Amino acid sequence: MSTNLKLGLKENWKQFTLLVIVNAFVGAMIGLERTILPEMAVKEFHLDAKSAILSFIVVFGLTKALTDEFF
Repeated sequence: MSTNLKLGLKENWKQFTLLVIVNAFVGAMIGLERTILPEMAVKEFHLDAKSAILSFIVVFGLTKALTDEFF
């Protein structure tokens, strides 16, 4: 059984690009969660900012767990 394994960024640029894009989206999501969500929760939904952050973390975690399970 022989495998044709190629190492390095040049050979794996597609996977590396996908990793960079995913990290950018996760970073953007965390940025939104820390800056916009607490203020929106207080103004629009009359929730404590800490409650909104906790709900966001729970929903994000559940969604990630479900997508990891099925995909």
